[in-house]
Amino acid sequence: MSGEIAARRNTLLVATATGVVAGLGLTGDIIFDVFEGRTAWAVCGGAAVAAAALGTYGTLKAHRTAEPAPTNAAAASRALPPRELPPREALAGDTTALEGLRVHLSDVPTPGNRTAASTAGESQAKLVVVHGQPGVGKTALALNAAHQVKDAYPDGQIYLDLRGDRATPLSSRDALGHMLRSLHVAREDMPDTGESRSALFRTLTAGQRLLLLLDNAHSTDQVEPLLPTGTGCSVLITSRRALSLNNVTQRDPVPVHLPDDRNALAVLAHYAGQERVAAELAAAMDIVRFCGNLPLALRLVGCKVRQRSGTGLARMRDLLQNERERLDHLRYGNRSLAACLTFSFQSLTPAARTSLALLAALPPGRLTDWHFTRFAATRGAGISACDELVEVAMMEALDDGSEETEGAYRMHDLIRVFAARRFEELPPEERNELEERLVGAYRDAVVHWAAYRAPELRAEVDPAKAAELGDEPSAAAEWVASEQERLQWAIDRARNLGLDTVAAEIGEALSYFLDDITLPPNSADWLFTVPGDSRSRVQAGLRRARARAALAEGDPDRALTLLSSEDDDPTEAVANRSVRARDAMVVARVYSVKGDYRTALDRMAAAVAPLRDTGDSWHTLESLELLGELQRWTGTPELAEQSQREALRIAEEAGDLRVKARLRRTLAETLGYLRRPEEAAPLLEASRDDFRLLGDRLWEAKAEYALGKIYRLLGEREKALECYSRAEGIFGPMGERPWLGRVHNARIRVLAGMGRLEDAEAAVRAALTLFEQVGATMWVAHTQRDVGWLRLRAGRPEEAVVPLTHAVDACEAAGDAYAGSMAHHLRGVAHRELGRYEQAHADFDAALEVYRSGAYQWNAAAVAHDVIRALRAEGRDEEAGAMEREVSATNPVFVRMHGRDGAVAVPDED
Repeated sequence: MSGEIAARRNTLLVATATGVVAGLGLTGDIIFDVFEGRTAWAVCGGAAVAAAALGTYGTLKAHRTAEPAPTNAAAASRALPPRELPPREALAGDTTALEGLRVHLSDVPTPGNRTAASTAGESQAKLVVVHGQPGVGKTALALNAAHQVKDAYPDGQIYLDLRGDRATPLSSRDALGHMLRSLHVAREDMPDTGESRSALFRTLTAGQRLLLLLDNAHSTDQVEPLLPTGTGCSVLITSRRALSLNNVTQRDPVPVHLPDDRNALAVLAHYAGQERVAAELAAAMDIVRFCGNLPLALRLVGCKVRQRSGTGLARMRDLLQNERERLDHLRYGNRSLAACLTFSFQSLTPAARTSLALLAALPPGRLTDWHFTRFAATRGAGISACDELVEVAMMEALDDGSEETEGAYRMHDLIRVFAARRFEELPPEERNELEERLVGAYRDAVVHWAAYRAPELRAEVDPAKAAELGDEPSAAAEWVASEQERLQWAIDRARNLGLDTVAAEIGEALSYFLDDITLPPNSADWLFTVPGDSRSRVQAGLRRARARAALAEGDPDRALTLLSSEDDDPTEAVANRSVRARDAMVVARVYSVKGDYRTALDRMAAAVAPLRDTGDSWHTLESLELLGELQRWTGTPELAEQSQREALRIAEEAGDLRVKARLRRTLAETLGYLRRPEEAAPLLEASRDDFRLLGDRLWEAKAEYALGKIYRLLGEREKALECYSRAEGIFGPMGERPWLGRVHNARIRVLAGMGRLEDAEAAVRAALTLFEQVGATMWVAHTQRDVGWLRLRAGRPEEAVVPLTHAVDACEAAGDAYAGSMAHHLRGVAHRELGRYEQAHADFDAALEVYRSGAYQWNAAAVAHDVIRALRAEGRDEEAGAMEREVSATNPVFVRMHGRDGAVAVPDED
């Protein structure tokens, strides 16, 4: 080979020399006749060079013409275009991106000329960058696209793994060496420098139709020297970064997103087998969830299941269920997800590695700039680490242009699990230092937000540390709700680090958001433990929080014991009137839960005045909210409306979306009692929509439940049932048995009103079972009242008396005047139907006494109709007529109800 090259070199030298001599001989006389001096010599030199070039060209052409054709297979193969695409794998799931790439890359224009561009920036090759997180399927997508369009590139297809996911990516010089060899450049003719190799590559590709697939690109600097020239070339690049190449026209980078559940299941089925997935669908869906829909993880699991014929999906699901061991099972053959992630992790800067590892140790959830800046040396360093993680797709930015997602990020669950392991591998001293800084940041943040609800905490806030969180009180509940699990983590870690005071301060601040968060079962003691050296204010706040948590867990007596301890121990007494009034609010809640509405009303009414006087607006709002409910239950709904409207006004001034939504719901329920459902419906619809916006599923379901009752009053029974079904769909998975019971109870009147009496009886049984399980005595009574009405509706008044008597007695004991009046009214109807008129009138009078003392015109009118029916049944027509004339004149609702009979009419419906 070297001899052949030497012979060619000698031939070229001879041809060049001959050309120079010939050029001078032919043109010299003419030139010197026209030009003089140095000008003549310059023109003569140029002519000589041109003549030499022509001579060289002629010699080369003659040499090539005379060169014999290859005589062996090896020589022939060197002339074939490169065909280097690896085999493609089936691309399961959504193929939208694949179709877009196919269309884009299939349009290959005819090369316009064979002049090489001087730089990569002048390249007119078609460029597409496919980018996404590790394991999301970038290479599979690119290979499928390349195979679909390869026939449009007759000059070949070159594939090159640039090893951007390795500790040492392939250098541009070595990559160019591979590509030049693919284009049949002999090793001895290969230039030494990367710049020279790049120039030669551009020259060779200038007029070709060539497809270049650069897999796992690391950076722009690595890729730019590798770009071909000419309009007939296309470059398909995969990278974890959305590379933007300098001065090169390219299509917008194509992001590869995680597949949705349906397409992720298709990926698993492709590798594990369709029949197996169909046979174990529930296990397959769990595997998809444990793998976070990541295609590489699903492929590894699927291959392992298919290869091991005895391994079912259920067994694999059980192996993946343990988060700490999950990565150990995501491997097959020589491939593993952990190895894939390790390369990316090791290539991060130390600051980015630390940020990722520490934040992965937190409970999962949305991340923000705040999380990165709170433990970094400077804010700039934290933001830089965050940006780096997004750039290399170890984290995803959630920014969709809205304020809610600006500066918000999501970490894939498997990346989180991987990075959490790396955090555990740090030296204990480093781990403790990082955790202490993060715990301190959570303490500063939650105290900052709590100060909007407990003004005395403002002195505990460092304005500089809280500045990044903002100063909008309306954001307080949303922040705490989104961070509640991490705040619990911070309390736990603070105790493990010996920071009991910090743990207590976080717990105290968290206690002001108990209506905005959902505490785990039996969490009161460990979340709100009172250290012995805490200040009296902190102790009082933690004790109040434990009492409320005990109440939420169904232990009202323990709540009372906790709150009464302050009065028993004078050393812990708190002089502040506002703080004492806050305790009184919780005591009122306890009596309300215990069914003693009279005592609850007295305690709550006593709490409102000192809260107002001390300017404690947040707790004034909370006290008015519950005060309104108690006033409604005890028979004064007009006062309830006043209290709740005042509370709503305070909430609107504070701008807190969550509490505004809650108060709209409460006020709407009162308007329902006042027979103003047309005003209540839009309030509840707005409340439901706000809770959806906030992502608060529990309160969204509560709003749906209340809205169903209002639709029933409006006569829209189908809409009411739809609301109840949506509420049940939320309460059920959350295990909210008391609320599920309420939904079943609410269905009774709707179904019976539609004539579906068997379904109504089934709803009764479901409601009673749930209420008895949770010990909800008042709701058992409310359901027994509906049982009595169903017996009346079925024409069996003798069977109605016992359940209605149960309801009357329970409501009287609790002080629930409104519900008790409904039970008295229905029992009066039962006695009337049985001919027991004296007992009937006693019940009717008891109901009317309550209804006439409050703004219950509709209810009073309904009872009056049944009283008149009783009088006429007794033959007391004159008294019945007199009463009818009197009520018609004083209560306009009575006329609208002409002919109403309580034995068949739906309670509280026209």
